[in-house]
Amino acid sequence: MNISFIDDNAILQQKVASFLEEWNNNSDFFSTKTSGSTGYPKEISIKKEFAEQSCLNTAKKLGLKKGENALLCLDIETIGGKMMVIRALILELNLFVVSPTANPLKNLNTCIDFLAIAPLQLRAILNENPKALRGIKNVIVGGAPISKSLEKELFDEKITVFQTFGMTETISHFALRKVGFETEQHFEVLGSCEVSSEDGRLIVHAPRIGVKHLMTSDLVEIVDKKHFKWVGRSDFVVNSGGIKLHPEIIQLKLETAIKVPFFVTGVDDEKFGQRLIIVFEAEPLEEYNKKEFYAVLDHYETPKEAWYIDKFSYSKSDKISRIETIHRVHESGIRKIL
Repeated sequence: MNISFIDDNAILQQKVASFLEEWNNNSDFFSTKTSGSTGYPKEISIKKEFAEQSCLNTAKKLGLKKGENALLCLDIETIGGKMMVIRALILELNLFVVSPTANPLKNLNTCIDFLAIAPLQLRAILNENPKALRGIKNVIVGGAPISKSLEKELFDEKITVFQTFGMTETISHFALRKVGFETEQHFEVLGSCEVSSEDGRLIVHAPRIGVKHLMTSDLVEIVDKKHFKWVGRSDFVVNSGGIKLHPEIIQLKLETAIKVPFFVTGVDDEKFGQRLIIVFEAEPLEEYNKKEFYAVLDHYETPKEAWYIDKFSYSKSDKISRIETIHRVHESGIRKIL
């Protein structure tokens, strides 16, 4: 592997060097932290041979070849960042490293064949220089779902990317689906991985990457043992007076009506157990047309309160940290009864 640093970031260079040292030591394991998007982060150990197999699975699916150029623009302390380094090592790619920014392609003059980014980075690139994506052979996007609005932008720009599906425990992604100009409805699992479900929750079975009957918090529709459709998260399900509400489904319905960052979640309610709220990353909306916003929702899906905060809390993998954001709204945000 050849490694080149695009910008002069001494801290980033040290972090990459530290991880390479950990990878090349005598231990069979390396450590990383879970993202903390639905709970508090925890440190776990991953067997190096399982990470190598994950690399090979991705390479086979995407057709990655020795000598191609890959760009590391994710946080090296996340599993996504570490896996880009490992892929470069195992597949003998040329790795270019740039500080994580909203648009890592903005001032990049190097030809890239393989790129891994988060949805926030994808949005910035599409806003500023979408042509830069067209010349990249393989773009994978992960860490959080790709919104319908982003899918439409990709389609309009005639760009196709791969949406990843996975978690730290599955050594980044174990499934991919095309999104954009070419769109696939279902995720396809990689390698010898197989999926099933129980009570709607996804079960992953992939012994070659160290995963045996892993029950996730993801709600899915199983097509067959190699394909599934993602519906939402069971741990985000809001149970309000016995009515179970799925925030991800509600958010998808609202995306075209709401132009500022937002999410829907549940908070404790003495009478109903939980009540549904909507949280905006914005100043309180002066013109709040409840009927217009929520015309697409069923009666029970309508939020009972609107909460506002100037800036959401995000994890290192650019997922909204709902727990921390809610805590901050309690401390200093604004809440309005709808």
